[in-house]
Amino acid sequence: MIIFVNFMNKLLLALLSGLLLAFSWPSIGVFPLVFVAFIPLLILEQESANSKQVFRYSFLAFFLFNAITTYWIYHATVFGAIAAFFVNATLMATAFWGFHKIKIATSKRLGYFSLIVLWISMEYLHLNWDLSWPWLTLGNVFANSTSLIQWYEFTGFLGGSLWVILVNLSLFRLYNKENRKEILLFPILVLLTPILFSLYMYFNFEEYNNQSIDVLIVQPNVDPYLDKFSISFDDQLEDFIALAETGLTQETELLIGPETALLEGIWENKNNQYETTYSIVTLKELQKKYPNLNILVGATTYRLFNSQEEKSSTARQIRNEDIFYDAYNSAVFINDSGYVHVYHKTKLVPGVEKMPFPYILDPLAKLAVNLGGTSGSLGSENYINSFLVNNSVVSPLICYESVYGHMDLGETNLLAIITNDGWWKNTAGYKQHLQYAKLRAIEQRKSIVRSANTGISSVINSRGDILQESKWDEVVCLKAKADLNTTSTFYSKFGDYIGRLSVFIAVIFMILAFVKVRLRK
Repeated sequence: MIIFVNFMNKLLLALLSGLLLAFSWPSIGVFPLVFVAFIPLLILEQESANSKQVFRYSFLAFFLFNAITTYWIYHATVFGAIAAFFVNATLMATAFWGFHKIKIATSKRLGYFSLIVLWISMEYLHLNWDLSWPWLTLGNVFANSTSLIQWYEFTGFLGGSLWVILVNLSLFRLYNKENRKEILLFPILVLLTPILFSLYMYFNFEEYNNQSIDVLIVQPNVDPYLDKFSISFDDQLEDFIALAETGLTQETELLIGPETALLEGIWENKNNQYETTYSIVTLKELQKKYPNLNILVGATTYRLFNSQEEKSSTARQIRNEDIFYDAYNSAVFINDSGYVHVYHKTKLVPGVEKMPFPYILDPLAKLAVNLGGTSGSLGSENYINSFLVNNSVVSPLICYESVYGHMDLGETNLLAIITNDGWWKNTAGYKQHLQYAKLRAIEQRKSIVRSANTGISSVINSRGDILQESKWDEVVCLKAKADLNTTSTFYSKFGDYIGRLSVFIAVIFMILAFVKVRLRK
């Protein structure tokens, strides 16, 4: 009976943590719940002498968290959804289990401190490996409350993760103490100081530059399952242009279309390819009516390898021929002089656009979902290619790239996100994706113009406020004057330094714990 009661207590604590994490997430619940979400797991860990129990129950909590917050992945791929739940839950549970082991090997104080650096190290790893999936980085939880995290311009979203863990540990310490009045001040300071500092920044914020450009954002609303690849590319292009012309004026400087707006295959290295490709020629004809117009749209592009050239790891072979090529998810930019530039998406979705660990998992490539017109691993040999619009620098981010905090953008004045988002249907997925864009605006202190095929298209200022937005499943154009900011933030210069520092400290803790255990033996 006692064993059963203990089992039920631990099970309920694990389930409670998972539910608190899930229902703190944007578009699902309210963020304050995240500040107590780890406390049930910390209680469970404190009462568990068995390391396997700690891993099993924490895995259950984190699996529940992943399943509730990112359930919508199954619309694109059931296999991918289950794989994401298991991989993410395993990583999170491993970080929590590692904290438990270090705590046992060293001391409570060092153990609880290790939870901070191990968790952030895990999130940092998730930004930089083949199975990268930073969607549930704890710092994303504040995406709907940007007035409270204006300091992300110094820390990035990993600073938000640090805040979440610190508040949870502070409140757990309060829970454990008999004389709570003596230690009540610390959690209050940890919770309120960042909020007050952020509110001061928010209400005293001034734009770095008073210049702007006239932008037209097009949301064509083409169903990716029913229409995207069944309607001819030229008909879709004509519809796109017809919609754009309802909002274009002679003053419009930048026209933005969503990811894979152009379905015609564009070869980058064939002679005069841009002069003969129907989609490019048609868009250039549009520019003749509007001489100041620059165009940024998504496309699938291809590049042939010549016989002497070293092939990339993602090169594909044309059947029965000794010819190899790469396929890219690209942003095509046509400046007002008619010159064409291409940027290749660098952060590819694991299992959809990129097969992780190719030497091991290439046989599973057939399970990859066809998202964006191509299947298998796309090429990504590129860098963030910024485009000039009347001497202002516009940096494109394609879909999944906008979930990442630090990217090597260089000097830029405006961020342009092009995405599809229709793959997730009318779920929390596309809403969370929009909300995460607000974090990028704060981290970089850059305005964002966002074109999403099915919604939500938007204009976001450098405080993270949404100034304009479309509705979901709507055919619409948004006209905007987008502010151009020139100042670089601390975070844009130094990136995820919190993650790098955490990895360094975590390694020291693991070595210390190993040595302590060996000495005892």
